[in-house]
Amino acid sequence: MPVERFVTFKVNQLSTAFERQWTRIMREKAGVSLSQWRVLVMLQAGPATFSRLVEATGMNKALMSRSISELEAKRMLTVSATPDDARSITLTLAAKGRKLLQEVQPLALARQRHLLSALSASERRTFYAALDKLARAAAECEGWR
Repeated sequence: MPVERFVTFKVNQLSTAFERQWTRIMREKAGVSLSQWRVLVMLQAGPATFSRLVEATGMNKALMSRSISELEAKRMLTVSATPDDARSITLTLAAKGRKLLQEVQPLALARQRHLLSALSASERRTFYAALDKLARAAAECEGWR
């Protein structure tokens, strides 16, 4: 089978294109990296522990740690000890981070609408259902060697 027919190749190709575009937009419009943007968006729902953010974003711990340090230095989030767990930290969105999200969120939503406009409503439902099925299938493959 040609490599371009492998599902992992196609998904990675699309992901790379999306990420390259959004990375450029985030640098130009917001002065943050893609990983920093993901941290800020995750904290929009409320404070979260470091391990929860790693799990939710799929980011490796080193990249997450760098992103948090840089966002803390920019005063976009605060870091505090997690109650009842001396080994954990809790991250909270700061006013400056919230302001950035409010400024950039309309652009993110407009981009989302544009990308999804390439699909009909039925195709969007099918697309999301297919992504969910592929995610479950990938999880089942996790133990393969």
